[in-house]
Amino acid sequence: MATNRTFSSRFIRPAFLWAVAAALTQILVTWLVVHGQVPRWLGLLPVVPYMIFFAAMVRSVLKMDEMQKRLCLESASIAFLLTLIITAFFGGLEQAGIGHPPWREVGAFMMLLWAGSYAVLVWRYR
Repeated sequence: MATNRTFSSRFIRPAFLWAVAAALTQILVTWLVVHGQVPRWLGLLPVVPYMIFFAAMVRSVLKMDEMQKRLCLESASIAFLLTLIITAFFGGLEQAGIGHPPWREVGAFMMLLWAGSYAVLVWRYR
């Protein structure tokens, strides 16, 4: 029973929740700005949850044991590599003239990839 409590408690940690909030805010604000629903200066709004995420991540890393640090480092590595693949793909699409990729949302993709890889790793190591 304690294992389930530990497994589910990792998803309510501030760093995980702020990562999801930052990604969703970025996607929503980008969509609203592109469609002319809000002023362009509101595009700075996602900076707030990103900064809170960074602060929560630093605070939580300082308190982590080795296993938690491993989960954090592995999920960041996976998110980085997947983001690298996505940006290379986007660059190829743009160079080939096939389409115009959503460059504005790469940061949001990376945050979602980090949160997703963290969730998979937590499930894997439970």
